[in-house]
Formats: sequence, C-alpha cells, structure tokens
Amino acid sequence: MSTGTVVGQLRVVIIDDTADLRELLRSALVRGGMALVGEAGDGLAGIEAVRATNPDVVLLDLSMPVMDGLEALPTIRALVPAARIIVLSGFGASQMSERALEIGADAYLQKGASLGRILDHIRDAVGTRSGPVAGPVTEHEAEQAAETVSGPVPAPRAPSPRRDPISLAPYGVLEVGADPPYRVLAANPAAIELLGQQPVPGTALAESAHELAAAIAGVRLRGDVSFEASLGRAVRVTLRHTDDSLLVYLQEISDEVAHLRTAIATTAHELRGPVAVLCAVAETLTEDDVSDTDRNRLLESVGRQAKMLDGITADLLVEAQAERGTLRIEVRTVELTALLADVVSDRYARTVRIEVTDHRPVLADPIRLEQMVGNLLTNAHKYGDPPVVIRVRTSREHPDCLCIDVEDDGSGVPLEFRARLFCEFTRAAGTAVPGTGLGLHVVHTLAQAQGGSISYRSREPRGSVFTLTLPVSRR
Repeated sequence: MSTGTVVGQLRVVIIDDTADLRELLRSALVRGGMALVGEAGDGLAGIEAVRATNPDVVLLDLSMPVMDGLEALPTIRALVPAARIIVLSGFGASQMSERALEIGADAYLQKGASLGRILDHIRDAVGTRSGPVAGPVTEHEAEQAAETVSGPVPAPRAPSPRRDPISLAPYGVLEVGADPPYRVLAANPAAIELLGQQPVPGTALAESAHELAAAIAGVRLRGDVSFEASLGRAVRVTLRHTDDSLLVYLQEISDEVAHLRTAIATTAHELRGPVAVLCAVAETLTEDDVSDTDRNRLLESVGRQAKMLDGITADLLVEAQAERGTLRIEVRTVELTALLADVVSDRYARTVRIEVTDHRPVLADPIRLEQMVGNLLTNAHKYGDPPVVIRVRTSREHPDCLCIDVEDDGSGVPLEFRARLFCEFTRAAGTAVPGTGLGLHVVHTLAQAQGGSISYRSREPRGSVFTLTLPVSRR
C-alpha cells in the first residue's frame, strides 16, 4: 500500500506479520505526521514493498513466515542504504538482536515499547543521526536506549573488528567462511567443548571437525537449515548465513536445560506479541481524536489478541498439569456438530468448511475438545494453505469411534520431522512461522486423556491430514 505524502514527511514501511500491530503503528504514524508508504506481513513481501517505495524508515519484525527479518535485512539494507532500519520484535536482548545490528539494522526495539516512544525513536534516528555514530554516547542517551534498545545505536555499516559476540552463550557457536573449505573465524567455549578441541582460526573446519564440515557442505546451499549430526555425541546443528560467513549453532540434543531455555524463549515471544498489541490499543484509546469506527476496530483487535493469549496460557496450563499428574478431564456426551460449528464461527468462519457424514455424539470433555480442535485449526492456518476442511466420519478401523479430520492444502510435514511431530516444544527445522511448539503436543496429551488419539498423514498430491479419534457416546 502507499499513501500520498507531503514534502518533509518521513516515509515509513512496516514489515510485521501481526495485522493488528500494523494497524496500530499505521494509526500512530499518521498522528505523528509521518507517512506509511508500504506494509507487508513477511520478509519477502517486505523486500518488494521497500523496493517499490524507497522509504526513509523501515520497521522490521524478526520472526515472520515465508522469510524472517534476519534473512530479509541484508537485501533491504542494500535496496535502501540511506534508510534507517529499526528492528521491532518480541525477542529480548539476544543473539538475534545482536546479529540484526551487525548485518545492517540501526536499532532494536522490543515489542511492548509505547507507540509514542517508537515515534520518538524514529525521529531521533532520522533527525539526529544522519550517519553511523562511532563515538561514545552521553549518559542521558544511554539511559534512554536501555529502556527499549538492545545493542549499539546505530549499528556500524562497515564490518567491525572480529570479536566473540556470545562467549557466554550456553550453546555452541562457530563462525566459518561462507565457502569451502569453511575456514574457522571464531568459536565460543561451548562450541570448543562440543568439538573436543579448539579449532585454530584460519584453518579449514575439516581439520577439527571433518564430519561437521562434510554435513555443512551438503546442506549450505539450501539456506538457513537445521539438522542432526554426531560430534562424539548427538547435536543439533543450525546454519545461518550472513553476508560473508556462516554461523554454525551447536546444541547437544540431550541437553534438557537448553531445551527448556529454548521453550521459555519461544513462549515468551509468543506472549509478547499479543501483549504489545494490547498495550498499543490501550495507548491509542486515550487519544482524543479516535473515531467510533476506529474504536470499534481497536476493540475487535483486543478480542483477537485476548483469544490468542488465552490459547497460549491454556496450552501451558495443560502441559504443567500433565507434568504434575493433576490434569482433570470431565468426559460427557458431546454433540460434535454443534461444538465444531461454535469453534469455527468464533475465529474461522470464512476460512474453514465442515463436512459431517456421521452425526453420532462422542464422549469427551467439551472444553478440552474445543481446545484440541482450535489447536488443529491454528496449526492448519499457520503451516498449511487453504482450503481448510473439517471432516467428521466413522472410523474405518474402529466403528465405535468417530474421526475428526482437519485437512489443509499446504506442503505437509517434512518426513524427517514426523517422528517428533507431537513432542513438546518441537518445531520443524527452518520454519520461520512463530509458535511455542506446544499446540500439537497438547492435542496428543488431551486426546489420550479422553480415551482417544491423534495421528498425521500426508495427503496426495499435497497437504496434511490430522485425525483426532474419539469414542462414540452410547448415551
């Protein structure tokens, strides 16, 4: 999209996959005398918006589908070298924010910063910093930055002296050359421990980790990927490309603390997104010039984001109760057709079709059943493509059970990930779609607790089918 601008207006592009947040930012920009000249919901579309509009400022989310912010950032920087790129994301002061600053962002703001502060930061970045700042900042500048910004402001354009950016990280990180023989540039202590030796800077990676080097050679052209490898112990390897190097993240698969840390980080990000929208809505509603139409639209955003928070917290609660052995299930006779209609009309009335060939009631906890169906529909909309169809049918294997098929027309679940599909806090390698990794695990947990099951099969020629099986009620 683009809007008419006047001379002197700052021209802004927003790239964020949360439509409600884009709307709030759009409204704030207009009230602040700026012009929104483009917006997009993923990094790939964002690149095209930047290419078409040549903005002064880009607000860029990190975690998005199709192409994430880190992937899109170098291209955006090349397209608009004079623009200010401000990363706006739910992740805190982490390696992701540091990498964003290193590869071309000017600042990093956590979601949840007030709309007024975001506008002030845009004006500050454009109005007082026309180029990279190399000198020290004042105490006042440091205090302001500490409230919302992670990392130096702005980031240097030229490569900075090489340093170990995450020497204290509890996971291994290697930085190697982008091309064979993948010469070692840096290694943090955790990587050295996993490798069993300290690789000599400047030497080929194969000299210290032959199998790892061979594995990287086989997958590096596929972009940013994750895979499992053996370094004397099983590790998960994640590759991320920068302009002139490869970052190789190493995490021992059996490391439960690392697993928990990842779960906490992803869940925190999922919570911060809706919270940021709710805070921005509250701030916007205090303005005197909000029309009744805009107010109603903002209240609709509150409803959507509150439901998202409710879904996340409900899944977390099920996980905690299952771990403690306190999960309560109240099974009763449930009219499935009516329940499905209610779930679909609540959020997916325009995108989901229901087809029922067996109208018998089932034995289930109605509240838990709504949660399971909701998680399956959310999964289909996140990772699949339309049309999404719910089919209720008699089980072929067990005639006294009903099957609820949730089908989509997406690319399906990668073969190598299917064995872990219903495990807690797991997500397919390389996915940029945000999520906690809990949704399908919760469906599995609740299905078993109600005497049912959940399964997956690939649909030909493309698509996924998740089948929830429940016992029929004999009234």
